[in-house]
Amino acid sequence: MKLYLAALAVAATQLAAPALAQTPASTKPAAQFSTCVKPEWPKESLRHEEQGTVQLAFLIGTDGSVRESRVERSTGHPLLDQAAQDSLARCKFKPGTENGQPVETWTRMQYVWKIDGPSQKQMEVDLAQARAGAERNEPEAAYKLGLIYLNGNGVPRDQDLARSWLEKAANQGSAGAQETLGLMASPRTGTAGDPALAAVWFRKAAEQGKANSQYFLAMLLHKQGNNDEAKMWLRKAAAQNHPTAQSALGSMLLASGQDDDLKEGIGFLQKAAAQQDRVAQVVLGQCYETGLGVSQDYAQAATLYQRAALAHNRMAELALARLYEQGLGVPQDKDKAQLLLQQTKAPQ
Repeated sequence: MKLYLAALAVAATQLAAPALAQTPASTKPAAQFSTCVKPEWPKESLRHEEQGTVQLAFLIGTDGSVRESRVERSTGHPLLDQAAQDSLARCKFKPGTENGQPVETWTRMQYVWKIDGPSQKQMEVDLAQARAGAERNEPEAAYKLGLIYLNGNGVPRDQDLARSWLEKAANQGSAGAQETLGLMASPRTGTAGDPALAAVWFRKAAEQGKANSQYFLAMLLHKQGNNDEAKMWLRKAAAQNHPTAQSALGSMLLASGQDDDLKEGIGFLQKAAAQQDRVAQVVLGQCYETGLGVSQDYAQAATLYQRAALAHNRMAELALARLYEQGLGVPQDKDKAQLLLQQTKAPQ
């Protein structure tokens, strides 16, 4: 996926609800959009370029808060539906009224998930501006030019040319270029990469405060057995609200077996799970299922597993199947358990 897809165009529109007759004596609920939280694109959905329109229904209380919510028309992508539902349910509303008095009633809202990329003309402008700035020795312009060649935005992809511009920017102090070079050198499926070189670049960017690089460096250090320094960098990234770092740090603290680490680890996992980190949701679900560091709560475990299972996390699907099989935290449903087990065998 090209990097420009991170710039997402979204819109929310309130629709008329049939719950109230439109008479002079009645009004419908009205969303106070300044109180709404913009839904975040689930990373799994973005990776697969999922988009669409979801129609939601909300039961608005007399105090303007959302009491219940449901999906009336799906985008066809459960993760997008859930993300929109979770965020828009946090909106405050001006309640509906009858005869001048607030009443509890339903209203509908629609949310559009749409990916927009730049036009050919815009890519040409971006290329010209980046090249001119790079030739003036501006590090951020050289970084942008490197990304353009790396991703083929309006030009043929050229990794060698991209690397040359990125190295120029990185040596001039661009943290973004340093992080990109670290990613290019990192091991990945089908290639061993150069972990030592990746660590060099990640460290440079991490020292400039790049949370992603702090996390990536920590993971390389962890693989080398340097857990103390790994935790130090994870803490720095977690302090910047980096969910994957919070999840990794929480799991590492749980593994220590120390009471203080256990409590702190649960806290980091809760923060990561709230940001839809799937690993954190599964690990935290296991904590609630077993009573590790928290009061045992099968229903809460099921909720966490369900969130991760929407993203087809196999560990979550297996765990949720176990709960449905035994009727723990959810109604016993052996057919649903079998369906979840079948999903774990499907290609991802």
